[in-house]
Amino acid sequence: MDVKNKKFVVIGLGETGYYTALFLLKKGASVFITEAVKNKKTLEKAALLSGMGAKTEVGIHTEEFIKEADIIITSPGVPEKSLPLVFAKRQKIQVISEIELAYMFSPSQKIIAVTGTNGKTTTASILGLLFKNAKLPSIVCGNIGNAFIGEMEHIDKNTYVILEASSFQIENIKTFRPAIGCLLNIAPDHIDRHFSLKNYIEAKKKMFINQQETDAAIVNYDNIFCRDVARALKAKTFFFSQRCTLKQGAYLKGDKIICIIDKNKMVFNTRGIRITGKGNKENIMASIIAGSLCKIDTEIIQNTLYEFRPLPHRFEKVAVKKDVIFINDSKSTNPHSVINALRSIEKGSKAILIMGGQNKQMSFTNLVPWIKKYVKLLILLGEAKETIASEVQNAGVPYIFVKNMKEAVQKGASIAQKGDIVLLSPGCASFDMFNNYKERGNVFKKEVELLL
Repeated sequence: MDVKNKKFVVIGLGETGYYTALFLLKKGASVFITEAVKNKKTLEKAALLSGMGAKTEVGIHTEEFIKEADIIITSPGVPEKSLPLVFAKRQKIQVISEIELAYMFSPSQKIIAVTGTNGKTTTASILGLLFKNAKLPSIVCGNIGNAFIGEMEHIDKNTYVILEASSFQIENIKTFRPAIGCLLNIAPDHIDRHFSLKNYIEAKKKMFINQQETDAAIVNYDNIFCRDVARALKAKTFFFSQRCTLKQGAYLKGDKIICIIDKNKMVFNTRGIRITGKGNKENIMASIIAGSLCKIDTEIIQNTLYEFRPLPHRFEKVAVKKDVIFINDSKSTNPHSVINALRSIEKGSKAILIMGGQNKQMSFTNLVPWIKKYVKLLILLGEAKETIASEVQNAGVPYIFVKNMKEAVQKGASIAQKGDIVLLSPGCASFDMFNNYKERGNVFKKEVELLL
């Protein structure tokens, strides 16, 4: 794409917007940046980019600033109802995402894109360690924290780009085409953004829409929504399953994972792997398939799985106090992730489950059988606490409301008995009480540390 003599409007001045604008300025584009939030960080970034020739507006979006744009590049957090996107739709201005722009300029076509409702960061991180251990040039980027566009100077034609892709990033792609696309799972999430489960699934499906027969798709066979997506794919599909024996792909058999790629059968041991739980079994199988498709040696894959350590805030064992286990699963921001956490509890144990936060227009009724089976007490906090209590009451499990995380941890610790688990798995966004899930998890850990 020739960017000179074209007006690009970048919406948002977070990390994605900043590095997008920076890249375009270096390419000689005419760059306009519009950011609704006015604070120290956005003003500092705007000043830096203005000094390089960008036009900026901070604290407001205006049609006058956006008009005559050739292309609008939106950041993942910008809702469809925002003024720039509404204006773009009305004026029929092309809107693309940052990963679409990065794809257009990427020297490498060796893109392994990972999406799904849960498990994206863990899978991308496993792959990052795997490619490092295999001594293959690689970059891990995307929704994991560092923008694809910001890594351009570190990418050449031989670099494997391991890209964590959220539905927000995928929904505005046009030509983006991963060599390997990975669909870990789909469950209701971000309904406040996509308005329906159907729209959310369509956003996930977009990641595969440009793939051809020479590409590969790695798909969760056990997830009905993923199987439906797979029916429409052109790419060669490799399923993974915890329930079924497969002729091609990966499946779980006892404590072994069997992976079959083009009649080549490989066996991997799950004993001794540090990341646990049903969801992580899926992440591991997807990683094994991706690594095998890239011809990484079986021994390197197995040793990487042994080496990989759990990421913070994802079913993270924080402490054992008075024979009670405290687990931080703050990254759980939807009901599906709560189910994954509960399924990961060892047989015979019961959880005191801390839930709540900002609801994303989700239903919690699917949690009823899991709460009934694994939970002895619900501790509820945040905006969604009353909604959760109402929707899971058929589980027959008692609940209490608390005002903050300190009270939640102290109540949980006082009620827990030997062998119990105090589990923070909120099933909601964190923004009603915290800046993000990391802060929420860190507050939980701090309160656990303060317990006598």
